Amino acid sequence: MAAPAYNEEAGIREVVNSWIGFLRKSSDVHDFEIVVCNDGSDDNTGEILRELANANPELRLVDFKQNQGAAVALTAAIKATLLDWVMLIDSDGQFPIENLSLLLPGLRRDGTSAVIGTRKKKDSTFRRFGTWSSGVVCNLVYGTRLKDFNSACKLVSGPLLRSLNFEAKGMNSSTEITGKLLEAEIDIVQVEILHRPRTSGTSSIRLVRDASHRLLFVCYLAFRRLLIRLGILQQPLKQTGCP
Repeated sequence: MAAPAYNEEAGIREVVNSWIGFLRKSSDVHDFEIVVCNDGSDDNTGEILRELANANPELRLVDFKQNQGAAVALTAAIKATLLDWVMLIDSDGQFPIENLSLLLPGLRRDGTSAVIGTRKKKDSTFRRFGTWSSGVVCNLVYGTRLKDFNSACKLVSGPLLRSLNFEAKGMNSSTEITGKLLEAEIDIVQVEILHRPRTSGTSSIRLVRDASHRLLFVCYLAFRRLLIRLGILQQPLKQTGCP
């Protein structure tokens, strides 16, 4: 597992303990790791994670001294993973760990290297509209029909995920990861998952700023795809096989 965390002291202990408890009991999981990147939190998130890591050998902490943004923190967590499969998840508790039991059958059924969880979002109308509209544009750019292009909850081959070159900062990591998987010609399987309202902590999303950044990032992805088609940029090598 890989997750970023920023100012989540109100709920991070409960969330991480739920992950550990579920994974230790799951008959589907024989070995696991949890890598959380503390993104320069101003509160006690880092201290809580260090305490939990000392008590639980499966948990490892990447600790930023200054806030770098969710995408950079997630990338650091991904690069620090070691095992064959990586579940991408947020640390705010909106994606319950039980979603793993919904994602795994997608891997077994289709023999793919990546499964994406599709949500019925429990967020504000503005945020749901932003996610939907950017997803529509991204599907047009990539010629796909993904129901939830921007979903942060994914299960991906570890070697594949660690081989990808991520560029995004801020809140655009989920969109970029999906795009990079498609550029590598990965057949992404979609599975419906659970999504809960946030019950603790405060979202770091700033609606106007992040909406404008998402728009610019989607435009960048479209321009990148154009340059690849024109032969100005290299087409990423096709990835084959699963661990």
